[in-house]
Amino acid sequence: MLVVTRKKDEKLVIGDDIEVQVLRIGRENVRLGIKAPADVAIYRQEIYDAIQSREKGGPTGGDSVTQVDLPDAEASPEADTHSPQRAKAQSDGRA
Repeated sequence: MLVVTRKKDEKLVIGDDIEVQVLRIGRENVRLGIKAPADVAIYRQEIYDAIQSREKGGPTGGDSVTQVDLPDAEASPEADTHSPQRAKAQSDGRA
């Protein structure tokens, strides 16, 4: 794992087409802005884990169907977007 220190408004560049910028630093969290191509999916870890669990048939990995409650994208301005196009629009400040 690469560990870097960034201050407010500083960026990281990943590859040729992904930028991560520190937008705000709070007492217990930071707000990051991510610019990436529309075809790159970006998820918080807990959302990614829930999606993976649902796709594998739940915590047991069996054939049973498990309901996974994902946060509503409209309920929180910090909720993940569910489509690459919306993520791209938000990263460009258009949404």
